[in-house]
Amino acid sequence: MTKRYNDPIEVEVENSQAHLTPSAFTWRGRRYPVAVVLKYWREAGEGWDPQRARDHECFRVEAEGGVYDLRFDRLAGPKAQPWRLARVWD
Repeated sequence: MTKRYNDPIEVEVENSQAHLTPSAFTWRGRRYPVAVVLKYWREAGEGWDPQRARDHECFRVEAEGGVYDLRFDRLAGPKAQPWRLARVWD
């Protein structure tokens, strides 16, 4: 089972040549160190419509308490929170 969220989170990252790699994230006031990145993928689409365009880097990570999907919005404006918790796996 999974539960979907769209909560803003703070993420600590390691910079690699390919993409940002989360090393820890803070959700609802609690810090979760990332044990391992299980999967990475990118979601992009609707680039022809600036109002609906999306470009996300997604990470499935294992951290304390379970498995989490983190999403980085590459198109987020300077005042927007680019990182979101997208899903928690039971």
